[in-house]
Amino acid sequence: MESDVRVIARARRGEQAAFAELLRAYRAPVFNLCLRMLKNRDDAEDIAQEVFIKVFGMLERYDERYAFRSWLFKIAANQCIDFIRKNRVKLQSLDEPLKYQGEEIERQFPDDSARSPEEDLELREIGQLLLAITDELPPHYRSMIVLRHQEQLSYEEIAQVLDLPLGTVKARIHRARAMMRDKLQKRHGGLEQLF
Repeated sequence: MESDVRVIARARRGEQAAFAELLRAYRAPVFNLCLRMLKNRDDAEDIAQEVFIKVFGMLERYDERYAFRSWLFKIAANQCIDFIRKNRVKLQSLDEPLKYQGEEIERQFPDDSARSPEEDLELREIGQLLLAITDELPPHYRSMIVLRHQEQLSYEEIAQVLDLPLGTVKARIHRARAMMRDKLQKRHGGLEQLF
């Protein structure tokens, strides 16, 4: 596969095929980042589309000394944070049942594991609890947790994505984990050792 730098150079020259290559390579990761931050598929699709429109309009400003993925994720994370701030997205807890035509429907998730039903239930509950607690964080802390633990970016990559000093990234992740630990302690004493 051709390197991002070469594809970007072709895209800067106006080659539609290069734009299509970049879109094909990064559509899913950008959408997944948006979905994790916004928790709504339609909003994530809209914001991901806006991200690519913005990126293609700004390709001339991309600095090749940095990873394209980091630059792209920075734009996507900022678009999501702006959307959250503007729209104050109401996030649905996974612990709460869905409401449909006045009735409550219990959420059910498939069991693809080889664990015992008790272990699977405990892990699912912990996962739901962590997602719910992550959703309660202020957007700038939530983005740190999503980029670090769900997208598995390094501290350095997060610093690039969000255009922040490395020390600020480390401090915010530390603070976000402390906030999550406090929330876990209040809700379920004993689980805070996860952090």
